Amino acid sequence: MIRSMNFHPSRLRRGEWIVGASAVVLLASLFLFKWYELNDVLARAAATLGFSRSVNGWHGLSGGMRSLVLVTVLWALALVYFQASRRSPAIPASLSVIVTVLALLTLIALFFRVVIDVPGDQAREAGAWLALASAAAMVYGAFLSLRTEGVADRDGPGEIETVRLERDAS
Repeated sequence: MIRSMNFHPSRLRRGEWIVGASAVVLLASLFLFKWYELNDVLARAAATLGFSRSVNGWHGLSGGMRSLVLVTVLWALALVYFQASRRSPAIPASLSVIVTVLALLTLIALFFRVVIDVPGDQAREAGAWLALASAAAMVYGAFLSLRTEGVADRDGPGEIETVRLERDAS
């Protein structure tokens, strides 16, 4: 008999907690924090035209990079959800691999955008550094989730139902 799958935060290991927290911080930094501030002439021109002198991550990143960040956050939150709602580690282990790869790609893209290729004549703000740090934390948490094996103590080893394959009698 298969029991219903309930969400139990006690199933979350340190890696999933890090992934979940860094996904929330990355999403918040994308929308709530300023990433770049215009310098000198551009700032005066923007103020004259009635535009903001600073840009958040959503407006400071290209469409492809925004999509990569959003997809990474969604997969990270899916990892947290499935780890907490499944007794079996099969789905969360697969998601850990996906999140590790996506978080690494996001970290590389953000590193390039924040450290190497700052758009135009703009100064980096705290939101860009926060996003970069949360992407690095997500890589670490996803890798840690991947390396941590086993079933939560509350589920016990005998609780996971296994499917046995029958041999063909021919």
